[in-house]
Amino acid sequence: MARGVKRRITVLLSITVGISLFIYILNDIGVEKIVGAIGQLGVLGTLVSFLNVCIMVFGWIWSWKILLNAYGLQPSWGLVTRAVLGGYALSYLTPSMYFGGEPLRVYMMSKELGVSSSKVTATVVIWKILEGGTLFSLVVFGSFNVVFSGALNVSEEISLAAGNLLVMGAWGLMAWSFITKKHWISRFCGFLQKKLPFGKDRLTKTRSWLIEAETSVHFAFSNHTKAVLIVLVLSLIINLTVFVRPWLFFSFASGGDIMFGFRNLAFIFALFFFLSTFLWLTPGGIGTSEFGLIGIFQLVNNTIPGRDVVAYSLTIKGMELFFIIIGLFILLHMGALKFPKFRKEDDPPPADSS
Repeated sequence: MARGVKRRITVLLSITVGISLFIYILNDIGVEKIVGAIGQLGVLGTLVSFLNVCIMVFGWIWSWKILLNAYGLQPSWGLVTRAVLGGYALSYLTPSMYFGGEPLRVYMMSKELGVSSSKVTATVVIWKILEGGTLFSLVVFGSFNVVFSGALNVSEEISLAAGNLLVMGAWGLMAWSFITKKHWISRFCGFLQKKLPFGKDRLTKTRSWLIEAETSVHFAFSNHTKAVLIVLVLSLIINLTVFVRPWLFFSFASGGDIMFGFRNLAFIFALFFFLSTFLWLTPGGIGTSEFGLIGIFQLVNNTIPGRDVVAYSLTIKGMELFFIIIGLFILLHMGALKFPKFRKEDDPPPADSS
């Protein structure tokens, strides 16, 4: 079976599963109850929640522009916004909401500016490292709360701890490799080049491209410390906007009757991270995220009805959908997600200055 056919079947299957699960949840809880719960948020609560999402998106745009400027690249705010929203839409629709749209960002920026894709890749890698550092600090704190809360059985606690070690270990090794210029990623690519009986030419080109990208990332940590620290602070603010969302929604929707403390928010944040990383199996997490969130909130506060949890999920998705639709229009304008694979030897030509 052709690769393209398999991909289409997989996408159709995931959509079918997600929609089926979502319809089951709606029928089980009741559409009217969910709509009523959303209405409890009120105008002020809706505006505050939407502002929360806007701060997150603007933080992405601003932080990446700072890194691009630090590398001597001067893209317009419009270009950065288009690249970020296009990448966001693609990431949101892929199996993990945290990854997927980065190659699109690199392609758009390098093509429009007429610069090396490896240099733009370096800014994206740095951004993901800094985002990951602040994200994982909150996840680890939340995971400790989960493990010591007694809400999970022993096997689930072990799985959570193993997940933390796996994700943070991979992130830590990658960050250390870039900061110390160890070139572990390109070395691993070189190892595959020697051991695998196929794809040697492609791996050779990929390794050369990775070495250039790794060198560029190390250069940022060594020579653009101020920009890196500013983006680190912005990354923390971005992750905190996600961290406080349950508190904002439920405090407004319940009139102050349902409030979450810092430990509860950390608990929710950690479990939702693993949900959206490993169980984001459908486009937009439809069905799977609602089902998972009901379980998460039941662990935190079993008095919260399922309709309120689903209302929370759909409200936030509706607000994010505003930016996702813009991103999808950008992708459609580019050719409906069809963009070429960039390689070191065919980096885009310098921009025409005329």
